[in-house]
Amino acid sequence: QLNDPQEFLHYIKEDLFEKEVFVFSPQGDLYALPKGSSVIDFAYRVHTELGNHCIGARVNGRMVPLKHQVSNGDTVEVIQSPNQTPHKDWLGFARTSKAQARIRAWIKGQQREKSVELGRELLERELKKYAGNLEEKKLSVKEYQERLSYVLASFNMQNEDQLLAALGYGQITVSSFIQVFFGPDASKEKEVSKAELMDQKVLDSLKGKELPSKRKSDGVLVGGERNVLIHFCRDCNPLHGEEIKGVITRGRGIKVHRVDCERLLESDSERQTDVSWDTTTEKMARTIQMEVECLDEPGILASMSRAISTAGVNIGSVVLKKLTNGRGLARFEVMVSSLEEMERVMRELQVCCMPHLFRQEATEQRSP
Repeated sequence: QLNDPQEFLHYIKEDLFEKEVFVFSPQGDLYALPKGSSVIDFAYRVHTELGNHCIGARVNGRMVPLKHQVSNGDTVEVIQSPNQTPHKDWLGFARTSKAQARIRAWIKGQQREKSVELGRELLERELKKYAGNLEEKKLSVKEYQERLSYVLASFNMQNEDQLLAALGYGQITVSSFIQVFFGPDASKEKEVSKAELMDQKVLDSLKGKELPSKRKSDGVLVGGERNVLIHFCRDCNPLHGEEIKGVITRGRGIKVHRVDCERLLESDSERQTDVSWDTTTEKMARTIQMEVECLDEPGILASMSRAISTAGVNIGSVVLKKLTNGRGLARFEVMVSSLEEMERVMRELQVCCMPHLFRQEATEQRSP
């Protein structure tokens, strides 16, 4: 129990200032922010537009960058420019939920606008090929609107902008739009581009249609279907047995990522799709890189090679490098077909050294 009012006030202040900082605008307005907040948090706290166009600030008369953390009693004057716009890097130092939400909303809005424009451009380009078809049918405005409404309903879209965005994202191909708008025989009148054919294969497979394909699925099911054009992300290089997610690409089918891959987290959520490992087919071995830190002594390479061979895995190549303090580093390229197999290699190597798994494909495996 605290009997001294001054001591009680001291503890109240201490508890308050542990969680928040109080800063002033040049006009003397007081703002409370979570401790660790940056200039960008303050800017969004004042006004969304101020945050969107913030390029820095003067804190107590001194110029500071956006990521500068404000302190109790600071006077913050936000500097803005009409040419400045939010960037995804801002999320790295934005502390408040309001700032993070506004930044994400702006980025998503920009992505959507670009997709709408791209979708409109793709559609207009394709419709030019069907100009004669339009003239022949002599569609009135009412008939056009009726057909457009039918297209929107067919693709479960709310409005024209949502449809254009889906075309831009690659969720709907222009050829599939043409088929619905003009009828099932429309695609026979014009040759469809190779990229559109690839996208159509992806979409058709997701709908459960059978498609002939010579491309192996690499042991991955897309929407429960095989024979879908896929490729693995070169940054995370997922192994059979790890949790995975797919991203629909333009013209290259589905890119498969580990669920914790940074590239997946940065991708547009509207382009993501469910994928899974095919447990009924033989697992395909892929080349991955692995670094092993070891003692720099005679016979160590033979010991490491023996450990890898004991795990039943083939070695593609090895590069050795000397480190300090009598240690060395070996980079192996090994052929593994699953996470279980890779873990077996790691366990065998731990007997004689310290292995580290790289999640990137070997150089020769990378596509241009």
